[in-house]
Amino acid sequence: MSAAANRRGEIHLGELIGALVELNCDDAVQAETIAACLGFGLRAPDLAATGAATPAIYDHSQALPPPLAVSSASPRPPGLALPPSSPAIEPLPAQIVPSQLASVETLPSTDASAAPAWLAAGYQRLDPERSSPPRQTLIPARAARGVVTAALASWRPGDAGDGLDLDELVRCIVRRRLPHCLPRLPSTTLGKGCQLLLDYGESMLPWWEDLHELARQVSGVLGAERTATFDFAASPATARRWRADRAALEAWQAEPGRPILVATDFGIRGEPVHDLGGTGWPAFVDRCAARDCPLLILVPWSRVYWPKNLGLHPQLVHWHPATSAAMLRRQRGLGHRTAR
Repeated sequence: MSAAANRRGEIHLGELIGALVELNCDDAVQAETIAACLGFGLRAPDLAATGAATPAIYDHSQALPPPLAVSSASPRPPGLALPPSSPAIEPLPAQIVPSQLASVETLPSTDASAAPAWLAAGYQRLDPERSSPPRQTLIPARAARGVVTAALASWRPGDAGDGLDLDELVRCIVRRRLPHCLPRLPSTTLGKGCQLLLDYGESMLPWWEDLHELARQVSGVLGAERTATFDFAASPATARRWRADRAALEAWQAEPGRPILVATDFGIRGEPVHDLGGTGWPAFVDRCAARDCPLLILVPWSRVYWPKNLGLHPQLVHWHPATSAAMLRRQRGLGHRTAR
């Protein structure tokens, strides 16, 4: 078989029609057979009987559906065609249908003694104060001990139980000075206690409950005998507290080397405070620095609202549930033990 025959492929409809046209129609039966091969269901005309041109093989009018016959029994009325009216509502029956509900003569008793034992044992009256979720304080209870310890820890000289201060020992050898005893690394301690100054001014009203909780947390870590709590409004230099015998108020005085923890908002009220001159805060910071008292100030507002003119001695901390002990240790430099 040649290559041209392989490229020919299938025989299409046009080729079939061309082959059938070349056939000679000798009679009507042969013409009808050709029309059937082309897919037309018409009866072929008698080509031998008439010499006229071949009429149209396919009549499109036969493919249309026959027109619907219009009955003359119900002629269309003249005028506009309106929609049919709604049927009339069926009337309800006149008789009253008796109810199938059974009436209850007596209600069950509400006496607690009549309740089953399992219900009386597990029943508890709902108390709004007891059922409401507890208020989240600014220092969560789970982190209070670590945060308070990191905030109030102070350095003390090392003793025999601490490790050797190799840096100081090398410095002594280089200077050709033999120390009287081996230098030891300093360690942190809470033995000095703290002075807790709480701002109960008008602007701190939203945080009064947090102030009470802070006093309980500090006293729980240091002990009541090592915690001296003072109250003030606006100016910490005017802080006061009741004496142990409740005889009179005791004014605040800085004790040398004793840490001081202050909780205040500096009267921010939602606006940044740039200058605290005339409020007593600069003089208070100078008194703490003169007595060598570590000063830590807890502020419930974010850093953008903090004052800028308090110097480097006080350490301001964001009073927030996200504040952790690790953050305070890094800020206060308690991570590495160096000679002080």
